[in-house]
Amino acid sequence: MEFKFGCHHCGVRGCSSSSKTSGSPEAKDVGYQIVESGGLSDKRAVLDKDNVKKIEDIIADIKWDKTVSVDKGSKEDAVFWFIDQDNKEGQKYKVWFNETGSADVQDGKQVGGVLEGEDGETLSSIFKLNDQK
Repeated sequence: MEFKFGCHHCGVRGCSSSSKTSGSPEAKDVGYQIVESGGLSDKRAVLDKDNVKKIEDIIADIKWDKTVSVDKGSKEDAVFWFIDQDNKEGQKYKVWFNETGSADVQDGKQVGGVLEGEDGETLSSIFKLNDQK
């Protein structure tokens, strides 16, 4: 059995989990930029492993649908991407946060998806958008 310090998946010392949420390599960090009135903010990073895992799980749970239309009339609220173990940036996701707590997400191929309920609020709080307003 392989032992790790602070398992990437659950944070438990000694956990030997090797499951992955998707076919992509495990993310080390998540990079993001907040859309501000003058354009995109400086690049920022989510380094907390629990929050990186939450974002991975949220993205894994999205029901991607080519027929979902995201309102292109409004600028996205944030852009984010996963950063792998080699510090390579993955595809970028745009996200629009809604007042109801849900969020609309669009991947790099212009395919949309909706985050219902707590997922949108969780993503928003991780990116600390509420502190920006």
